[in-house]
Order: sequence, then C-alpha cells, then structure tokens
Amino acid sequence: MGVKAALLGTALSGLTFSAMATTATDTCLQQPNRTLPCPHQLYRLMQLPDQQEAGVRCICVSDFQPFLQQPESEVAQIRQRMDRRQLEAQLGMELEPILRILRRED
Repeated sequence: MGVKAALLGTALSGLTFSAMATTATDTCLQQPNRTLPCPHQLYRLMQLPDQQEAGVRCICVSDFQPFLQQPESEVAQIRQRMDRRQLEAQLGMELEPILRILRRED
C-alpha cells in the first residue's frame, strides 16, 4: 500500500506542476509581437508590483536579454531606452522588477 501512495503522490505532484506551468504560460511576460515560441523561458515564483500576491510566472528571457546588456555606443543606448519604453507601454508595467529577477537580485 505504501508504494501505491507514493505513486499517487508523485502523479498528483506532476499534475500540480503541470497546472501551475499552464497558468504561468498563459501569463508569460514576453514581447507582445512574438509569433514564435520563446526559446528560453524561466519560471519564477514572484510578485510584481501590480499583483496582489505572489504566483508562478513565466518570463521569456530572450525578449528581455537586450535590456541586461550595456549598450556599446550612445546611439545604441538611446535605441535601448526607446525599446524599453515601448515594451513597458505594451506590457503596462515597468521592466525593472523583471530585470532584477533576471539579474538574480531578488
């Protein structure tokens, strides 16, 4: 009977994770104009400023990677700021909390 209980527990935990991943994927933070699946997703338990409580969220790391790099020129820096403001407007939130998570500061 112990083996059955262990197998049932394993199956249920897999279902729970699967349900969490499905929910997290539904709210994946990514470029709104993305048409192909994100090649590098990260799942984190987080609470963003606009959320009442923490939850598992998906971040498309590939879409935020350019904002983690230091621009090489003044023109690149201006372009990065413009792209950042545009993405913030599209997502309706500041990028800094997401970037802190990706930098492993939170």
